[in-house]
Amino acid sequence: MKKKDDTIAIVFVTLVTIVIWLWAAGQTKHVDSVSATLRFRPPEGSTTMIMPDSADITITLSGPLSAVERAKIVCEEDALELILGVPDGEHTVQDLPAILSALEAIRNTGAEVTATSPASFSLDVQTMDLVEATVEVFLPGVTISGDVSVVPSTVMLHIPKTIRDELPEAITVTAVVTEAALAQLKPNLDHTKYASIRLPDSLDVSDVTIEPSRVLVEFKIQSKTQKLEIPFVRVLIAGPAEDYAAFSITLPRTIVPKVEIESDTDIIDGIKSGTVTVFAIVRLKSSELEDRITEKAVTTFLAFTEDGAGHVVKATVEDPALLNIELKIEKIEKKEEIAE
Repeated sequence: MKKKDDTIAIVFVTLVTIVIWLWAAGQTKHVDSVSATLRFRPPEGSTTMIMPDSADITITLSGPLSAVERAKIVCEEDALELILGVPDGEHTVQDLPAILSALEAIRNTGAEVTATSPASFSLDVQTMDLVEATVEVFLPGVTISGDVSVVPSTVMLHIPKTIRDELPEAITVTAVVTEAALAQLKPNLDHTKYASIRLPDSLDVSDVTIEPSRVLVEFKIQSKTQKLEIPFVRVLIAGPAEDYAAFSITLPRTIVPKVEIESDTDIIDGIKSGTVTVFAIVRLKSSELEDRITEKAVTTFLAFTEDGAGHVVKATVEDPALLNIELKIEKIEKKEEIAE
């Protein structure tokens, strides 16, 4: 009977020893490191933007083994958020071990943050204005039939207040479908494409964000277009036919140099083959001839096909001043008939 009691006592003592050992092991101070992501956030409802809004960090944890293991899981599975309510400007976040140890997610594990790498972070804090911008659509390389719709027709821009104060009240952004995407679409069909939002040059900075950054564009392609640079385009004067008998018009410069033409593919092909000729048209009114004006801007560019039909084409030049054509207008004096 005594032998049995001794066995029970030995087992009991062994179990107690194991429990004490496990408890002691759990309470022994343990140090380990873990990689984590910090997210910097303004207070709820704030219009402040913090840049950068996140950063990678290596955290050294200290405490009982079980607490350190729990903290490592928290750091690896969830980004740690730091709420920063600071004024605009550049700031340095220091004393990170104390700040991270005070986070509820870390504090609840029982572990302590004793060191971080890096030891601090430099942040830029800016107050943002929320601005509604109108969306215009740009479809390069095609001629559109009918209306173009865009959904949504406006987007929201988050703009630093320091920049917004220097901008006009109304702001327009551009929805762009790439030329490569348009090249794959067939004419005379309705198309729906997502378009990326492009900011104007005054807002093309990293601090400005767009919501949404893409919009849906619906349109119908009438024809495909191409571009072609022509060394020069001849100037053609157009006006009332009866005025040509009363006035003489001389052009010191008869061409517009280096003109880029954009038009339907068949027009561009005709220009290349020589069957289509492009003229820079200067239209003169009778009153302008009477006033002997000395300069007039090119009114339009016309491409004339072999059948004599004129097609308006889009044209651009390197120097817009070249579109101003100098004129020398003289009135033709009528000769009196000599009586026989």
